Amino acid sequence: MITHPTSHVPRKPLVASIVGMDGCGKSSTFRGALNTLADRIRVVGIGDQVLSGGPDEPLKERLDIPLSRSAQIIGRFAKGLRWQRLYKNLKFIELTQRTRIRDYVTIHDPPDVILTDGQPLVNCAAWSVAHFYKEDLLGDDEELYQALRYLAGEETIPLRELPRYLHRAWPLALLNLLRLGRFKPPDLIFLLDLDSAVAMARIRARGKPLQVHETEALLGELGRGYVRVCDLFQERRGIPVTRIRVDQVSLEEAVQIVTDGVLEHVLARPNIETTSRPQPGTIEVIATTMSGSIQDQRKVQQIGPEFRSRTSRLVRVHAADTHAEARAIAHAIVAGGGRTIVSAGGAGTFNAVLEGAHLNGTVPSDLHLAFLRKGSADLIGKALGIPDQLPAAVEAIVEGIEDDRRVQADILAVETTESDGQVQRRHLVGFGGIGAFGEVPRFTESRLIKVYKGVLGSLLGDLGPFFVGLALATGWWQLQRFFGRVPPMSLTLDDHHIPPETWGAVLVLNGDLGADFPLGRGLRLGSESFRVIALCYRGLRQALRQIKAARRGTILDEPESYGAVVRTVRRLTVRPTEARPYMVNVDGGRMLTRGEVCISVSGQVWLIAGREV
Repeated sequence: MITHPTSHVPRKPLVASIVGMDGCGKSSTFRGALNTLADRIRVVGIGDQVLSGGPDEPLKERLDIPLSRSAQIIGRFAKGLRWQRLYKNLKFIELTQRTRIRDYVTIHDPPDVILTDGQPLVNCAAWSVAHFYKEDLLGDDEELYQALRYLAGEETIPLRELPRYLHRAWPLALLNLLRLGRFKPPDLIFLLDLDSAVAMARIRARGKPLQVHETEALLGELGRGYVRVCDLFQERRGIPVTRIRVDQVSLEEAVQIVTDGVLEHVLARPNIETTSRPQPGTIEVIATTMSGSIQDQRKVQQIGPEFRSRTSRLVRVHAADTHAEARAIAHAIVAGGGRTIVSAGGAGTFNAVLEGAHLNGTVPSDLHLAFLRKGSADLIGKALGIPDQLPAAVEAIVEGIEDDRRVQADILAVETTESDGQVQRRHLVGFGGIGAFGEVPRFTESRLIKVYKGVLGSLLGDLGPFFVGLALATGWWQLQRFFGRVPPMSLTLDDHHIPPETWGAVLVLNGDLGADFPLGRGLRLGSESFRVIALCYRGLRQALRQIKAARRGTILDEPESYGAVVRTVRRLTVRPTEARPYMVNVDGGRMLTRGEVCISVSGQVWLIAGREV
């Protein structure tokens, strides 16, 4: 979890984990401690179920948390498997989902404490030490600690080591390279220790079928693995580890030890985290870990050193796994007084930063935003004269900050009104649209889809992922049209009304984004207007002609010959004739609606420019 750099932010939850081999009473201790803690503080428990409660809220299952149900199903299914290889891979998926659940709770609904039954990072490392995987990957403590850093997402596996990891521990390599989850370490560890023979006796006493790994020999290795991993965390990270010999204490005593240990650390913490208040001159870099090509994704760890080597200003780098996290970080920075933010990610990342920078509906007039080009933000970065290579890009941004080189850009508000009167409001700076163009984020913005975006970006350049996504989105839109799910829509461009038509795509360009995306040609980013290109659907052949003309920019010169409407306006209103769900593209992000969409100029923001602007 990123510590938000403000002078007054709610503290992040304390994460305490109960770990140990099967048969040690881990789940019983977890449930007992969770119930006891809920009488004193607000707590979320992550185990076979996700539970939450507090002094005024009885413990209840949280099925509203994403992945909570699927993690539960996968875990139950894995327990009945007799094939070790499939078992270990399914357990790895379950643990990956538990890390995502922890991240979600930490960001969206932080309690005082997150208590976990097991711990993904500790479990995986202990299993590996116990030779649970096919080969012994971790030969010594240095190699073990490095693998822990890879699992935690703190470092990317170097290409020279990748073949070995793919051969011996491909799930780890996949998780690390694709950023599918970060196995973050806990703040406290309670290790339940037990002799493996006693553990097997307890397991057999349950009268249930044994799981594939439940043998005395393997549990003995697993127990030694837990001790080794926990000792390493305590030595290298200073994470407090409480070792409980469960054959020498009762369950009630074990629960009391865990409860007392958690409460001691919670009550010793201040009610708020106090950090240095960001100054307007501080450079705050918000970097998402899954934007752009594989080369782009590897930039994240280099960003801080590159900035610090070129400026005497304070530089802080905040890594975000999701756009929601990037938005929360940006809001904390701006609310705390920060006024210079660098977005290191795609257009969706910049949009999240822009949304987070809004205070009371507007961005501060002295806010300065910069693009460090990754992914779809390459288009806007190019328009601002920011080079693609990281060292040159950082130098251009630092010079732009020092020399006060900046470009004013309009902020467009995107509002949707549902049939029940509910209003959604988002903002964009670059581009947006509906129809096939609106569906593009469906095929470019999910976590798994970013896998192919990274590969395509490496092979085909900046626009490779976009055009593949556009092709998929066009196919999806055609399928929806075939089944009658694309209603006609009327357009109102300022005062000009166009009756309902079937629009293959309606594109919105806030300004000139350069030769790679020529539809904004000649339009300043700060013109207090935006360009609308509406493509009327007249069959597949005509649609292909329209896409080709739009790619070349010739559609701007002869729109009528391509069945298009091109206008530069201050306000666009789209009204569907039926309340069917459709997607709005907002700077490459998704916005789902069923009702009217209104796009208008709502404000302006300063963008830091390079030398060529």
